[in-house]
Amino acid sequence: MEDWVMGSESGWTSPAFEELLPQLPRGEQLRLETHLRDRDRRWRRMRYNNNTPPPPSSTKIRRQEKERDTWMIPHVQNALRHYNARHPGGEFDVVKPLMQARVVFKGQHWFHINFWARSRSSNKIKRFFAELHYKPLITISGFVSWEQLLPDPLPAPVAIVETCTIIEEPLDQYKRSCAFCPAGFDILHPKGDRKFVCGNDKDRFYQKLIPCKQLQFGLPFM
Repeated sequence: MEDWVMGSESGWTSPAFEELLPQLPRGEQLRLETHLRDRDRRWRRMRYNNNTPPPPSSTKIRRQEKERDTWMIPHVQNALRHYNARHPGGEFDVVKPLMQARVVFKGQHWFHINFWARSRSSNKIKRFFAELHYKPLITISGFVSWEQLLPDPLPAPVAIVETCTIIEEPLDQYKRSCAFCPAGFDILHPKGDRKFVCGNDKDRFYQKLIPCKQLQFGLPFM
């Protein structure tokens, strides 16, 4: 576990899911194809419902996707720096955030995240799970909430990465939920309760988790 200052690194751009499809391992391809197919099916049904607004344009969808990725990328980069520091010679570079969920636990904001990253040695894309939280900042006025951390000139919060690990195929061997991650978010968790701290089944009855409003941009990745 190490501390990292939250902040987005330069040199990363948000690729579209469709652009990445041919580069993904087979299990991820099938998962993404199913998601895109279901999304299009929902939109076709919407066209026949006069009480429902028309489906968003592809331009709007892509803009929302980029906004979501921009919000998530600092957390992903903090997690991947933690992984790379512990795996010299086996480093990865961020490809794309997938989904995240967060709660307040022990006075801090905790995140569970899935993302894709590319191996620098093999060029293959892998899915990762990460659990991280942020130290609360103390100012003259007292505790600074997460929402208050966003504007300048407040100092950047410090991330504590508990876990960052590869989710290997076959993907259906992993749980899609925990005590605070909804199954619909499709955040795949490492096997074994002790692989992550917050929301694990063993301690879920003793942990008092405070749900946070989940920031979602457009349709979630599933």
